[in-house]
Amino acid sequence: MNVRFQRFVLSCTFLLVLCLCNSCRDNRKQDIFSTYEDRTAIAYGPYRIIRLPITKGVTIQNPIQISAGPGGIIYASNASGAIYRLVDSDSDGVEDEAGLYCSVADNGLHNPGGFAYRGDTVFIGTREEIRAYIDIDKDGKADSSWTFFKDIPQSEHPYEWISGLCFGKDNYLYGAITTDSWNAGASPDPRGYRGAIIRISPDGKQAERLATGIRSVYGMSFHPDGTLYFADNEGGGNPTEELNRLVPGKFYGHNAKKYKPTDSTEKPVLSFQMELAPSGMEFNSTDNDFGGTGGDLFVAFYGPAERWKRGGIARVRISKAESGKIELAEYPVADIPKLSDLAFGRDGSLYAATHGVADYWYNPIQESSGGFYKMVYDPKRKGKTEQQRSVKQETFSSSSLEKGKDLYKTTACFACHTTEDGQELLGPTLNGLGNRMSREEIYESIMNPSAIIKPSMEGTKITLKDGKVLLGRIVNANEQQFDLMLIGNKVFQVKRTEIATIETQKKSLMYEGLIKNLPKADQESLLDYLQSLK
Repeated sequence: MNVRFQRFVLSCTFLLVLCLCNSCRDNRKQDIFSTYEDRTAIAYGPYRIIRLPITKGVTIQNPIQISAGPGGIIYASNASGAIYRLVDSDSDGVEDEAGLYCSVADNGLHNPGGFAYRGDTVFIGTREEIRAYIDIDKDGKADSSWTFFKDIPQSEHPYEWISGLCFGKDNYLYGAITTDSWNAGASPDPRGYRGAIIRISPDGKQAERLATGIRSVYGMSFHPDGTLYFADNEGGGNPTEELNRLVPGKFYGHNAKKYKPTDSTEKPVLSFQMELAPSGMEFNSTDNDFGGTGGDLFVAFYGPAERWKRGGIARVRISKAESGKIELAEYPVADIPKLSDLAFGRDGSLYAATHGVADYWYNPIQESSGGFYKMVYDPKRKGKTEQQRSVKQETFSSSSLEKGKDLYKTTACFACHTTEDGQELLGPTLNGLGNRMSREEIYESIMNPSAIIKPSMEGTKITLKDGKVLLGRIVNANEQQFDLMLIGNKVFQVKRTEIATIETQKKSLMYEGLIKNLPKADQESLLDYLQSLK
């Protein structure tokens, strides 16, 4: 046997052994995935949904943030303030440990709702400031931190934060600051930052307001072409759960009284149909196939308030037609409850944080709640077991719809709710209700409206110094006064200097059991009409 042939045989043997080793490793990984696969979560594509078995390190409690950080490692945060790294301690392809990186609570900060990084430095957006952290000795824990940006108007309101942090190609840090329109204790805001998207210089010393009229923007992400997209929640001038494209200088529809826009409202580029309450979002890189989704936008949804089984993931494909027009199409990815954020990992998998059970203001109410999912692309499932998301097609008789519309008026629903865009009444809009809620959820909300109250829709009781009592919903606030919408949709302006006491009501402004005395057939007709509003 000549030397050349011997070398050929050895090379073939080496390649065979290498293939066998890779095959064994892949099989072991598949076995691990099977062990932790959550079959209660539904994937609409060739994916396996793994529930990460985080049993070591930080106790996972209502995670509100997940993001790739320095070195491509996945970072996450609890509502309590803990920032941690997800670690695969036994290298089996499934993260099982949460290693503490830092706690913003140690710096007196709250609501770590924003995460971005530049080099080895991590930037955390909180209610009070954006703080920078760095791990100098590379032991996995931050050992130095400083205030990067503090010019944020803030009060003790639990629904305040700066979120959606992301660095642009210009090396500036972009962030969204939640509105103060529902906050009776709002702080002075001379620069109009609260309810706006801002851009902060690389040294953190200067900031500019880019756009106004946002409500609760939790997720922002840059398209590969450099365009910034952001999602906002329905309510207060936003007729739908919406996706927007940033156009500097524009007004986006919320809190017009504060910003007094001089031109028309910038329209959303897409109204989400997948779910309610968009939270985190991220563009998949163009070189990560992930089932043919390179360059697509992935969006997490929390779902409506305290409906603990609602939530999911959608993706949006953004393309340019031959005419040059930008076209967007939304597709379902998964049904997973109460998602607060998502992020792509360095292995190309999609990670998602499920917030779990919490109170009205998303604060912890259980010893341990929430966790993390890892969606893994499995080419073996492509075209074989892909599940189609079923959309229930309802048909209602014209007579039932007509009867239901009449009942909508005679039961006084129309006095507090609108079915049209562009109006704000005492109660939330019913336009698109059939897309947002099931028949059972609509009925439950009518019969027991105090069970679940959407944030910013709670009632407020004000006692004036002259003894007069007002009951309604705050629709606008500033440091001098706030506007209270009373029953009958009349807006009453209240000066802070005239107030003796102010109380948030734990009970809905809507009467309980409003239709309980209606005949069953009439109840069904009203539900038909409400469910037809799509």
